[in-house]
Amino acid sequence: MKNIHHILIALALMGVSGCGDKTPAAPAETASGEAGHGAGDGHEEKPGHEAGGKEAAHEGEEGHEAGLLEIAPEAQRAAGIRTETLRRASVAETFQAMGRVMQDAQKPHHITAAGAGRLETLAVTLGQAVGAGAEVAVIKTPAGETLRAAAPHKGIVTAMHAAEGDQVNEMSFLATITDVDPLWGVLDIPERSLESVTPGQKAEIRTAAYPRAVFAGTIVSVSPEIDTLSRTVKARVSIANPAGRLKFGMFIDAAVHTGGYFQGVAVRADAVQNGPAGPFVFVKKGAAGFLPRPVETGREKDGLVEVKKGLAPGDKVVVEGAYLLKSEMMKAQMGED
Repeated sequence: MKNIHHILIALALMGVSGCGDKTPAAPAETASGEAGHGAGDGHEEKPGHEAGGKEAAHEGEEGHEAGLLEIAPEAQRAAGIRTETLRRASVAETFQAMGRVMQDAQKPHHITAAGAGRLETLAVTLGQAVGAGAEVAVIKTPAGETLRAAAPHKGIVTAMHAAEGDQVNEMSFLATITDVDPLWGVLDIPERSLESVTPGQKAEIRTAAYPRAVFAGTIVSVSPEIDTLSRTVKARVSIANPAGRLKFGMFIDAAVHTGGYFQGVAVRADAVQNGPAGPFVFVKKGAAGFLPRPVETGREKDGLVEVKKGLAPGDKVVVEGAYLLKSEMMKAQMGED
């Protein structure tokens, strides 16, 4: 199937009208329309539209622009070429940090015997989740009285200190419960990002064990000491863990929100290609044309790249298949079929 895709694109490139401009040329959108998001879907670009600077003027009787590639809608569909209509975006500024969930930072809750006597029943096991007030043990006193020990806090049983049949007293530990919601994590903040981190900031926590899940976190404190080898600073983060899915020792990735935003035009990172003159994108022109447009990029967040110059809301940009178009375009410029 891939060979068919390339043959279709190669045939389409035979009809490319160039004007000697060696700037990368861009292919056209799918016949079924763009995968646009935001206002302006279905709007057709008009020559001379301004977006951070005027586009190249039309040339020749057929109105072709310098560097324009034309690819039939059928070839676009076969190659999986898709476009999106740009809109203004407001993207939160973040910085990335790695870390792990720490067990020794959790506050343990020790359950003691309610009195002296024989431990008749233990109602919990290691690793079991218990709620506050849940019965943990039953003790028979020498006088025959029945005493019940209860969990002082919700959590997970992380240690067992006694067994059924043991003689216990008021000072005896029966079990230890550790609260796992919220959990404590420790992040390694790069030195270059230190000025951007402060207690109270929100963080999006991810882990390899649950790649589709995002856990809410909050920066609680920042260490006053920097690691002289790694040039990082430890920051403690409180992580919501209501379902108990996060485990002690797990590695975590955090996107820490600085509180700032960048507003303007943003495109998917895959849409931006690199050329000899710098980054560019393919802009759709009509039903079958694509034009390479130089852009000035800025910050990147969650797969989106800020575009400072070169594009405007309403422009239709190739977001899937751009690399293939670039490759075929370079072949055409080198005189290959």
